[in-house]
Amino acid sequence: MPTDIISLTEFKNDASGWIERLQHQPPVVLTQNGRGKAVVQSYESYRQMQLELALLKRLSLAQADLKAGRAKTTEEVFDQARKRLTKRLADRV
Repeated sequence: MPTDIISLTEFKNDASGWIERLQHQPPVVLTQNGRGKAVVQSYESYRQMQLELALLKRLSLAQADLKAGRAKTTEEVFDQARKRLTKRLADRV
């Protein structure tokens, strides 16, 4: 979570300095009129967060599939794959 909370004015006065610092520190909350208005973070931090969110979404969807009975065992998956491969190879001849 963000550790620094600064005003938008303070950020604007040293934007390039803050951007450099953000490469090595957590995100910063920017305030306007004393209220949080935005969060600024490094591109790498943003990218990592997006990857983690995508993984969490996939895990959540997988869990829902399991609960709904929309899952197969590894054996079932490989059996189906073998059958499809065998059929494709037979169709080529």
